[in-house]
Amino acid sequence: MRDTRCSSKFLEVVLKVSIPHITKLKNEICDLEECEKNGIQRHPKKNVEVIYNFKKGLIVDFRDILDAQYSLNRIDISYEELFDMFVEYAVQLEFKNIGYIVFLRFFSLGIMLELGKDKLKPLVDKLDKDEIDDILLGYLAEGYGLKRAFRSTKFYRETPYANAALICEEAVTDKAKAKEMLKEYMKNYLKAHSDMGWPKAAKDWADYKGLWSYEAAAISKLFGIDDSELKGDMNYPYDLAHYKNGEITAHNIEIIKPVKEEINLDVATNGITNNRELEGIVPPIFQDRINELISDYSAISDKEFWTKYNLREVWFECEQFSEDRKKEEMLGMLIVFELVELGYILQIDWKEDFEDYEGELKNYWNKDKRMKVVSFVLDNDQQYYALVPTDCNVKSIYEIPVNDI
Repeated sequence: MRDTRCSSKFLEVVLKVSIPHITKLKNEICDLEECEKNGIQRHPKKNVEVIYNFKKGLIVDFRDILDAQYSLNRIDISYEELFDMFVEYAVQLEFKNIGYIVFLRFFSLGIMLELGKDKLKPLVDKLDKDEIDDILLGYLAEGYGLKRAFRSTKFYRETPYANAALICEEAVTDKAKAKEMLKEYMKNYLKAHSDMGWPKAAKDWADYKGLWSYEAAAISKLFGIDDSELKGDMNYPYDLAHYKNGEITAHNIEIIKPVKEEINLDVATNGITNNRELEGIVPPIFQDRINELISDYSAISDKEFWTKYNLREVWFECEQFSEDRKKEEMLGMLIVFELVELGYILQIDWKEDFEDYEGELKNYWNKDKRMKVVSFVLDNDQQYYALVPTDCNVKSIYEIPVNDI
C-alpha cells in the first residue's frame, strides 16, 4: 500500500469493477459500430453518440485503474498496456472530453516507462491537431525528442503547472536548484488544486484513489533531477519514476516566455438583456456569455446545455444533471460555475484561507473603479470570490446569495 490515506478494500473494488468494465465497453463499441454499418439503431440516442460516450467511459476506467493499482502497490494491468489503451481511445476524443490533467498523467507515464517515441507521437499529434496551447506539455514532448508543430504560448491550467514548467527550464542549467523547486512543488501539490477539492479528498473522501503527481516524476526522470528526498511523499510516484532503469538524456528545450493575455475591458456587449440587474456584478466582457447561458437554460435540452457548458466535471452524466435540475432551481449556481470557468470568480476549498489566495483575484472591470471583494454562497464545500466595483449592490444571482467581504 503506497498511499495509506486510501482504503485498500475500496481500491480492490475499483480494480474488480473497472477492469471487466473495460472489456464490456470495448465489446459494446464493436457491436454498435457493426450496427451502425448495418443501419440498426439499438438505443434512443444515435449509435455514434453512444459509442462516443462509451469511449469517454473507457478513459475514466484507465485513469481509475492507474491510480488505484499504483496506490495499492500491485499491477493488475501492466502500465504499458494501460498506456497503449489510453492512446488508442484518447486520439478519438475531443481533448476536453479527456481532460488536461488526465492527458498530462498518461503522457508523463509514457516518459517514465521509457517508451519509444513512436508510442508517444500519437499524443503529440493529438495536441497539435486540437491546437492545445500548453507550455508544459510542449516541454515534456520536446525534452523527449518530439517537437510539436503547434507552438504554445501559455498554460492550459496555470496553477500549479506553470511552476512545473519552471522546473524543466531550471533543470537545463542548475540541477541543484531544480531539485529544491521540485520539493517545493510537491509540498504545495494538493493545495494548488484546492479548486478541485484535492486537500479535502486526501483527508475525507471515502472514494479516494490517490492523487499522484505523475508529471513531477516524469520531469525528474527526463531532466535528471535528484528525487531521493521525495521517496516517502504520498503524492510523488517515486517507484514509477524508477520503474525502468534506462538512461534518458533530455533533448534541448526552447524556453518559452508565456504571452500574457490582454483583457479588453472595452469589449462591445449587448449586456444581460435577460436580467439587467446582473450587469452590476458581471463584467461587460462576460455579459454576452451569461446572457446566452440564461437564455439557453430554458430554451435548449438538458443534454445540449450539459455539453455546451462543459458540466461533466460537476455532473459526470447528463442524467445526473437532469435529476438535480428537477429538484431545485440552479440557474444562479450554473452562472457561478461558468464565471469560475471564465476566470472571473475564484474557487477554493472550504478549508483553505482566502487570504492565501486573495492575490489571485483578477480585475475585469475598468481600472479606474474602486473595488471590493464579494463571496458567492453555494451549498457545497467550496468558497467563491470575485472583485466587483464598490458601488455594486447586487445581493444575489438568482438563488445564490452574494455577500460583501
